[in-house]
Amino acid sequence: MLSLIDAITIFVSLGLVIFAVLRASGKKATGGEYFLAGRDLQWPFIGMSLFASNISAEHVIGLAGDGYRVGMVAGGFEWVGAYDLIILASLFAPLYLRSKIFTIPEFLERRFGWSLRAFLSANLLVINVLTKNAIDIWAGSLLFSALFGWNQHAVMWVMSAFTALYTMKGGLRAVVYADMVQGTWLILSSAVLTLVGLTHVGGLHGLVLHAAPGALQMVKPLTHDFPITGFLIANLLSGMFYWCMDQTIVQRVLGARTIEHGQKGAIFAGFLKILPPFILVLPGVMARILYPGLARYDNAYPALVQGLLPVGLRGLVLAGLLAILMSSMSACYNSSATLVVRDFVLRARPNTTEAQQVRWGRAVTIAMAVLGVLAAPLVGLSVSIWYYLQNISAYLTVPMAAVIFIGLLWKRTNTIGAIAGFIVGFVCGIIFFLDQALNWSLPVLSQPILHSFLHRALLAWIISALVVVGTSLMTAPPPPERTQGTVFGKPGEAWKGFRDYRTWAVVLFFVICLMWWLFR
Repeated sequence: MLSLIDAITIFVSLGLVIFAVLRASGKKATGGEYFLAGRDLQWPFIGMSLFASNISAEHVIGLAGDGYRVGMVAGGFEWVGAYDLIILASLFAPLYLRSKIFTIPEFLERRFGWSLRAFLSANLLVINVLTKNAIDIWAGSLLFSALFGWNQHAVMWVMSAFTALYTMKGGLRAVVYADMVQGTWLILSSAVLTLVGLTHVGGLHGLVLHAAPGALQMVKPLTHDFPITGFLIANLLSGMFYWCMDQTIVQRVLGARTIEHGQKGAIFAGFLKILPPFILVLPGVMARILYPGLARYDNAYPALVQGLLPVGLRGLVLAGLLAILMSSMSACYNSSATLVVRDFVLRARPNTTEAQQVRWGRAVTIAMAVLGVLAAPLVGLSVSIWYYLQNISAYLTVPMAAVIFIGLLWKRTNTIGAIAGFIVGFVCGIIFFLDQALNWSLPVLSQPILHSFLHRALLAWIISALVVVGTSLMTAPPPPERTQGTVFGKPGEAWKGFRDYRTWAVVLFFVICLMWWLFR
């Protein structure tokens, strides 16, 4: 059961979050303030909020679970995310911030028209419910149920209600301020668990000696579940949607004070992405040494917390998990509210006042909290939380990633081509997913190289891109106004040395390359 010291530690963590929210809630409740923090966010807050909104319970529990299952290679998604953040800073952030948009679908309407804006916005809302919100709620409730025997459904409702309340109070600014506290707490608490685990396995020497064969290697062959080509090509392209086009993530950059702050914030988040394989995946590798034969892979993290941590430290780690869980949930709630209000409510009722927009946003937040709890049990049907997240996300987002990237890169892309690419890619994704889930063994997909869903996702990306290009070439080019300010341009500013985000982007790129080489 939870000791008094552990309980105090958790309540102190929650108190810091509440203080951060109250500190952020003094601004006037306008649409611009509630949804984009008045476009006044500075790069340290943007970077930590990007990291905290991304790293949630599914990472803490799911990465440890997959670390238990397949080893350190499960952390490859994190390092590829750093590459995608470089792309966000270099290509997407300037385009978005110059456009002064509230949502990514709003930008898509300028490039392709209302139909694709509505499709993307609706798709993002579905993704928010089925991947982000449901996984966060399930993973958090699973941990507290396993550790303390609490009713899992009761935990779901309490977490959702508390997070929804503070999100409704202060909007994006409250979310970002809370992220600064929660992200820092997560890093510290996860580092503590990793260090304690290392002492129990005999330090680095004991880890290398006792780890399962290949568990510490990040570079795997083409036929592995997580092949190196799947990371560096497929996950780079599909991950571009999450890091560069997903409203939940990019909304922090949209609220940047300047383009430079948005770019530096993305690069700062990229450096933070170096940490998760060491503080989140590695504990799972150590759990396999200390607790072989667990009933479920996702029980690795609870087993470490319950078996290794003394009173006080257990509260610190649980507080870190709870904090980051609420951070990701609040990001999901706020981005969903922004999508509904900006992409649907204002289109149906263009005269909606600022105060009414905020009220609509709060109503959507409540709805998302309820839907997340209702959808959470679906996650429990998968082999592991992390595998569920990556598998579902890959097939849902790859067609959109291909279409949007080609559309912003190539002026000749037209609306018909984009729609065709979306539809064909989406159908391919469903077929690829069902073939793998139901063991259809379709001839083309039975090749050993297509065993990994990462390679299947790459195939879906290529098919979508070819359909976009082919259909666009066979139909009329888009009108000039569709490509004015909506395609990538050349960087026009001179290099500013160490004050330039590009300097740190280059450093980040080579640091990640070094990490891959060291853990090959």
